[in-house]
Amino acid sequence: MEAPSRTLVVGSAESYTSRPSDSDVSLEEDREALRKEAERQALAQLEKAKTKPVAFAVRTNVGYNPSPGDEVPVQGVAITFEPKDFLHIKEKYNNDWWIGRLVKEGCEVGFIPSPVKLDSLRLLQEQKLRQNRLSSSKSGDNSSSSLGDVVTGTRRPTPPASGNEMTNLAFELDPLELDDEEAELGEQSGSAKTSVSSVTTPPPHGKRIPFFKKTEHVPPYDVVPSMRPIILVGPSLKGYEVTDMMQKALFDFLKHRFDGRISITRVTADISLAKRSVLNNPSKHIIIERSNTRSSLAEVQSEIERIFELARTLQLVALDADTINHPAQLSKTSLAPIIVYIKITSPKVLQRLIKSRGKSQSKHLNVQIAASEKLAQCPPEMFDIILDENQLEDACEHLAEYLEAYWKATHPPSSTPPNPLLNRTMATAALASSPAPVSNLQVQVLTSLRRNLSFWGGLEASQRARSVPQQQEHAM
Repeated sequence: MEAPSRTLVVGSAESYTSRPSDSDVSLEEDREALRKEAERQALAQLEKAKTKPVAFAVRTNVGYNPSPGDEVPVQGVAITFEPKDFLHIKEKYNNDWWIGRLVKEGCEVGFIPSPVKLDSLRLLQEQKLRQNRLSSSKSGDNSSSSLGDVVTGTRRPTPPASGNEMTNLAFELDPLELDDEEAELGEQSGSAKTSVSSVTTPPPHGKRIPFFKKTEHVPPYDVVPSMRPIILVGPSLKGYEVTDMMQKALFDFLKHRFDGRISITRVTADISLAKRSVLNNPSKHIIIERSNTRSSLAEVQSEIERIFELARTLQLVALDADTINHPAQLSKTSLAPIIVYIKITSPKVLQRLIKSRGKSQSKHLNVQIAASEKLAQCPPEMFDIILDENQLEDACEHLAEYLEAYWKATHPPSSTPPNPLLNRTMATAALASSPAPVSNLQVQVLTSLRRNLSFWGGLEASQRARSVPQQQEHAM
């Protein structure tokens, strides 16, 4: 008799614990109601942000692919981006999330992880890495099978999360914390494999860093101007007639083609000194000030701030920068410019053009040819657009198509256009310090160039172009 009663007691206990209590059900319902209310408020704030102005812009150093475990305020409305993308930030939602959009045509406003959020995901990554290292050492299996997918990069081994436990990150880790086996695994990973959700960094350029050298942590975002400034380089050095005339012809075209949408301003300070590592490190200021530079850091900082202020109007900003002749000069600055390369493919054509300008230009022929060759050696990815057309009209249209596409990417239909009065005010302030408009003589010099490149050597006749009618065709 005792055995059946004991079995009945055990059975009743199991049946009792298997059913959720009324309090548990009520608590779960309350949580769901709070979640839905929070999501409703987030959607309302997201909708209002569409018509708000851009607060600031960033360039990404990592890529992000959201997952359900990232606790996005509204599931499915997080922004996916790749390294070196540009984001317009409208406002801060909370410490973990911003509201903004990817600068790309057709992209709408959504939630963007803040640096704090990305840093917390990085910490989860490191924790998961240690757990995988311990489990692999205990099991004795191959570390590559226990670590799972790895993102390409000699210094960035990136094991993925399993399930929804965490987001897969690929931040650069401290090499001192990695054992030889894991570091070798990261070095041998030849193909990129990413999981469903990931935050990845681009593969590093250069040789492998020794284990004893501490690597510098790269921030996930760099603050940049809201509109990327346009900078012309080539065909040779600024300050010489051939280069100056070609660039001024393009500035004159931009001024008329994008009238009311562009600010063209001259920059005399050496903005190549505006490296983030210098401006953010006061100890380096003295070194720069003592060097034989044409600009003080105060002047450079003032110019950078002025460029950022011009870009806040969301107008196109074109810089006639006296000291910039190569894209590498601005690669470490926060300007993130649109580099336009005016290219003369044939060195012989450039030589004839320089010689046609007289002895004052011919005596500097070697310097100009060397600068042109240095630009020609740059990989194409260092430039945003390359103008290698033979005709001025074709080059202008090529540039206009690119800038029109950029305008559409930065001005989505859902957003309210910037204040026209503010734009006019900023444009007037910019043009006040900009170079004088291209003179009729300069335009006529360029219009006298013939269609066929074989006639470019006759540029000396362009000095008599004062009497040439404006109806002649433009050609480069």
